[in-house]
Amino acid sequence: MTTLHSSTDDNDCALPMLDALSRAAAAITKELSLPRTLQTITDIARELVQARYAALGVPAGDGTLRAFITSGMDAEEIRRIGTEPRGLGLLGAVLESDTPIRLDDLTQDPRSAGFCPHHPPMKRFLGVPIISHGERLGNLYLTDPLDGEPFSEDDERLIVLLANHAAVAIENARLTEQLQEIALSRERDRIGMELHDGVIQSVYAVGMKLEILRGQFPMTPEQEQQYQSIIEDLNQIIEDIRLYIRNLRSAREEQATFKQRLDNLARHFHDFARVDVTVDVPPKLRTLSDRQRHSLTQIVREALSNVARHAHATHVLVKVRERGNTLVLTIEDNGVGFDPAELRNPESFGLRNMEQRARQLSGQFSIDSDPERGGTCITVQIPFRP
Repeated sequence: MTTLHSSTDDNDCALPMLDALSRAAAAITKELSLPRTLQTITDIARELVQARYAALGVPAGDGTLRAFITSGMDAEEIRRIGTEPRGLGLLGAVLESDTPIRLDDLTQDPRSAGFCPHHPPMKRFLGVPIISHGERLGNLYLTDPLDGEPFSEDDERLIVLLANHAAVAIENARLTEQLQEIALSRERDRIGMELHDGVIQSVYAVGMKLEILRGQFPMTPEQEQQYQSIIEDLNQIIEDIRLYIRNLRSAREEQATFKQRLDNLARHFHDFARVDVTVDVPPKLRTLSDRQRHSLTQIVREALSNVARHAHATHVLVKVRERGNTLVLTIEDNGVGFDPAELRNPESFGLRNMEQRARQLSGQFSIDSDPERGGTCITVQIPFRP
């Protein structure tokens, strides 16, 4: 494993590792997106000590984990494991410790809580806290060096150094997100003022001109009905803009805004496609970021568009559920179904866009459909706090 001793030969071996650590520090400190920063730290930790698996746990403040980022497992392995760990056993021991924990055989440690079904076997263990100014930002967990040997003291020192760099990178990413939120809030205020003082007044002016024209020309009953329809449309536009302004400025719960978006999509889709849509969202859904709400709404919009064009369905169910730290969104229709292999078709832009949006949220995207039995179910799973 890693050697950082003082002899000439050992120094020759240490230089590449120190160079790798330097490059790793540069890589994680230049990244300003918090989700990508956490994933980069996890990947680099695994590579530095040549471990088979690595993970980064983000504490929730109540002694458990609210996020768990992994490296070394593919999507199918993660799917088989199912729920994310909550921070019990050895993971919890690292949560409570300010110093690293290194074990030759974690299964023999009395703090070990064992593994859930379908979890890959693990033996060697190294846990290192990520702490900045007395605040625990996360924990690095590494298991099973590829050479089969236990983790060495040098491995531990290397990951401790990486954790120090990681603390700075996480703080930078968090500060960047806070600055972006401030900028976004100011931009919302500016857009709201422009909509109120500009667009709404222009729509009012159009309505007044129509009122003037109405008095200058006699109308048949049919024309009068068309006129009333136009006025109602203008009034609805004004109300929509006002509602948008209120949403920009209000402090109402964010999950209500997300459900409102889905309800609006369902209503417009029904008016356009004459297909019934049921929206099922829990009344107390955990907070979603603006980016998450926007991307999930666009996924639902694209899915409904596909139903209208291809499915020949009579009903669609849009359902949102919480599963641990994960939000699960499903869009299920009773249409004719299709071959999910279409996802790999270069012409299937809509399907690939939905998959890409899910991946950009650190999530997973899957389709269950069969032309023989009919029906299609699209499932999107994203972490609440990547």
